[in-house]
Amino acid sequence: MGRPEARIENYLRKRVKEEGGEIRKCRWIGRRGGPDDYCWFAGGSYAWVETKAEGVEVDWRSLQGREIRRMHDDGLNVYVVNSYEDVDNMIRRVKGE
Repeated sequence: MGRPEARIENYLRKRVKEEGGEIRKCRWIGRRGGPDDYCWFAGGSYAWVETKAEGVEVDWRSLQGREIRRMHDDGLNVYVVNSYEDVDNMIRRVKGE
């Protein structure tokens, strides 16, 4: 069956590459709760991306929610996506379109 968020994550990978960007799967050694992926585009625009299954939201009180909020509050571009539309909107925002 696979991971429930795999459809969205595969779409994210496809769209980032179509838009000329790069994407890397991340492992957080010694730390839990960080976003799944890091993507960037020419000119220095980037995003940390946490992928969720369709309709699934982050529990902002959880370890993961607190870690994502901490990164965001420190000025990093962090997005949570749980639909194709979220992926497309995130790419447009990161690229400044």
